Amino acid sequence: MKKELKDALDNFKNKNILVIGDILLDKFSWGEVNRVNPEQPAAPLVKIIKEDYALGGAANVANNIVSLGGKCCLYGVIGRDYAGERIKKMCNFRKIVFKDFRYKKTLLKQRIMAHGQQIVRMDFGEKEILKIGNRLQNKIIDSLKEEIGKFDFIILSDYDKFLFNKEFSSRIISLAQKNNTPILVDPKPHNLDFFKGCYLICPNKKEAEIMSGITYSNGIETLEKMAKILAEKVNAKYIIITCGEDGVFSYANGEKNFIETKAVEVADVTGAGDTFASALSLGLSCNLNIDDAVSLANYAAGIVVGKVGTVTTNINEIKERIEKDNV
Repeated sequence: MKKELKDALDNFKNKNILVIGDILLDKFSWGEVNRVNPEQPAAPLVKIIKEDYALGGAANVANNIVSLGGKCCLYGVIGRDYAGERIKKMCNFRKIVFKDFRYKKTLLKQRIMAHGQQIVRMDFGEKEILKIGNRLQNKIIDSLKEEIGKFDFIILSDYDKFLFNKEFSSRIISLAQKNNTPILVDPKPHNLDFFKGCYLICPNKKEAEIMSGITYSNGIETLEKMAKILAEKVNAKYIIITCGEDGVFSYANGEKNFIETKAVEVADVTGAGDTFASALSLGLSCNLNIDDAVSLANYAAGIVVGKVGTVTTNINEIKERIEKDNV
């Protein structure tokens, strides 16, 4: 293993990352399908055996950071309801410093799982949350002004669930620039314009296609065209495009690199982008160069997609995978 990667992994414990974003609770209902539903023969009948919960959205990014050994503070909006209280308890258990701002409803995603596969997903809460007003956004900005000096890196986790808008995002980015705190953004395509001036964006390939207007077809040449357009649109120093089973492409002012995937097998891609963003921000905060930081994040995401559900990895798993890869 490269000494730089090992040193960075060992230094994760000294880094403090702030995550701001859309918080969700992920509920997994695990069952079996043995026959069709007699009430609706076109649909399967799922007998639920057990249910469990995971931190979702921006909370999953925070969970990944602490799983990798880093310290994390989470800013986000939840409701005064059962799902919100469960998120608070889970964050406390995971030692995530959660600064919650209360609103109408907690967003919940429920996935019905059977035989290792997702049968259907149900989303709750979005109808009740149409817009998060200036009052809550001002509270978040006020907290950020007080605490920004604590953080080595900021991640804006955009799940397109009403937290971010152009004015709010630009205020965060402006504060970060004044304090020399780099910001990584994982944007949804139609929100790209919100995040001008950020340090780094890391969309997946499909999102990059939508944002750039270019269809991915012939590898690195197309990815470079996409990245140039995104760099012009958002004025970020780094453009990182994750390409699923193919790998990861990085671009910075004409310098480009492509790293092949480190996934051994793919069971479930849920949350892989969150894992990638978490590991990338920690690597960069440990002063890794962009290629090494992307490589490390690629290993982390490659491990997570081999597991089912909203899951995380840790530095020991990453070290083991890197050692095996070197052998």
